[in-house]
Amino acid sequence: MTGRPIETPPRVASRAHFEAELVRKILSGGYAAGSKLPGERSLAAESGLSRPVVREVLRSLVERGLIDVIPARGAYVNAPDMMQLAGLAGPTARQHGATPRALVEARELIEVRSAQRAAERASTEDVKRLKDLVDAFDRADSTIERTQCDLALHASIAQLSGNPVLAILFGAIAPLVLDVQLRSLADPEILHRGAPLHHDIVDAIADGDADRAAVSMSEHILLALEMYGDDLDVPLKELAVGRLEGVLASQRQLQDIVEGVLTSYRDA
Repeated sequence: MTGRPIETPPRVASRAHFEAELVRKILSGGYAAGSKLPGERSLAAESGLSRPVVREVLRSLVERGLIDVIPARGAYVNAPDMMQLAGLAGPTARQHGATPRALVEARELIEVRSAQRAAERASTEDVKRLKDLVDAFDRADSTIERTQCDLALHASIAQLSGNPVLAILFGAIAPLVLDVQLRSLADPEILHRGAPLHHDIVDAIADGDADRAAVSMSEHILLALEMYGDDLDVPLKELAVGRLEGVLASQRQLQDIVEGVLTSYRDA
């Protein structure tokens, strides 16, 4: 006699894993902006968590700006901003073993074109902001201060490209850019050679010379290939922990730098 098959109970996810998976689906487009999330009952059945826990997770996503909950209608997905994309792309790239060499290749694709476009369209006011950032970088007396100015400069150039895809791509990799900027700016020789290139990039943008802006940006980014040595192929997550002790601020402070820069450049 054949018995009835034993039903396997749904796998119970941890609250943290369930929330992380919802965030991943929202930021990756699995749940499109404007779409309605499954109801609490469906999410609870899918995750194996209780409805009160699912409700707590949804409240957390509301606080993070990822969804809105409309009474009697349900939860709807908001369009992610650059800080949210950075929160997904940075850790994901690190977990997949991204190295400074890989980041240099990505930055060249994004930032060289951004510099070209910025040179074609920057206003007098835009150029003044870029020059103010370069001056602030030159006056800074700590690696952390220089890094903040450096990230803001590159983010501003991406924004001035006028291409929202380039701006979003830079915003997404900003935490990784911060990793290598800390490495570069803690090295006196790289600082000595790289800092003047900021002036070259901004001067080219001010002159409306797209070709010169592209060449200067490329030279600036590719300096790492020449000067990083063995660090060039060290995973970024190891670089930040193993190579930057002594100049590295707390992880919270570094997150605050990225968030502050991207928030100002998003809202500009």
